[in-house]
Amino acid sequence: MTVGEILEQTWKTVLAEASQAEGYYHRRIPVPSAWPAHAGIRRPAGSRILVLETESSVVRGFGLKDNTRGYAIDVGQDEAGRTDRAAICIEEASRAYGEIFTVFCADILEHWIPHAGVSESLQSLIHRLARWKRFFQRGNPLGLSREDHIGLYGELCYIEAGLKSGCSATLLLNAWQAPLGTSQDFLFGAVAAEIKTNTGIDMDLVRITNARQLDSTGLQTLFLVRYAFDFRNGSGRTLRQIISSLRAELSARSTDALAILEDRLLDAGFVESVPNEFDAWGFTFRQFDVFDVGDGFPRVLETDLPHGISEISYALNLGAAAAFRCAESVVWEGIISNHG
Repeated sequence: MTVGEILEQTWKTVLAEASQAEGYYHRRIPVPSAWPAHAGIRRPAGSRILVLETESSVVRGFGLKDNTRGYAIDVGQDEAGRTDRAAICIEEASRAYGEIFTVFCADILEHWIPHAGVSESLQSLIHRLARWKRFFQRGNPLGLSREDHIGLYGELCYIEAGLKSGCSATLLLNAWQAPLGTSQDFLFGAVAAEIKTNTGIDMDLVRITNARQLDSTGLQTLFLVRYAFDFRNGSGRTLRQIISSLRAELSARSTDALAILEDRLLDAGFVESVPNEFDAWGFTFRQFDVFDVGDGFPRVLETDLPHGISEISYALNLGAAAAFRCAESVVWEGIISNHG
């Protein structure tokens, strides 16, 4: 059984054994771990709880207490009341996130159990919580919006193209910065790439959402990459299919790159077990172009904005940028030659 399945089974056992009286009911989760973990429920609310035990002297310095969308965290003494032990209680905050809370706790537990040292286990916990907090704060229980779904597919196509061109898997995945909210989607040192995925009727029209997306200040080269697809229900390759394909390829190439992929997917708002209204919608390729963004490229920069204007969004017609079009090979040759 997977860690997630063991966790779910333990919760079911606690639920079956618990009385209806007010209180906290729990069982130890049967996983190999240096630090005990418990699955519990709280009556009468019925909220589920994951409890992680650790050393109280160390946990005080980590500031774990939190109350955010989807979960709340409290730190107290362990069940036996030992002063040298602390219990980190991660409690479900909303049933609207029920399925996601299960996945969230399984992920936390999977990254908790390999560590024997207290500091290592707590650092791992903080790292996972930071990523999941960004996910929960997106505010949509079902994850990706239509726009996010389409944008993520284009970014994954770019990763796929990089792998086919011989680019290092770890380099590619580390360069993928879009889910972290950076100015450009991919950053390879002094080379950056901004990905635009178009499913509209006018393939040449792309949306630039801020003045820094096409700002090459501090960069050696900035590429604008445009993918155009038909996006239809029941035809083409789906987002889940390209993710599955990349997972299989990265499993064979680099476990480190695969781990980064999983982290970035979570940052982007994708959770495997959570259904999305566009799961059956597929992408059929229409067109691909690369533009070398430099002096004279049609764009609006921060230095062009009138005083008092700080946020802009505009439509760019790539027909006006035909002179800046370049071969895809130029992109990967430059990246590979600079990074190996």
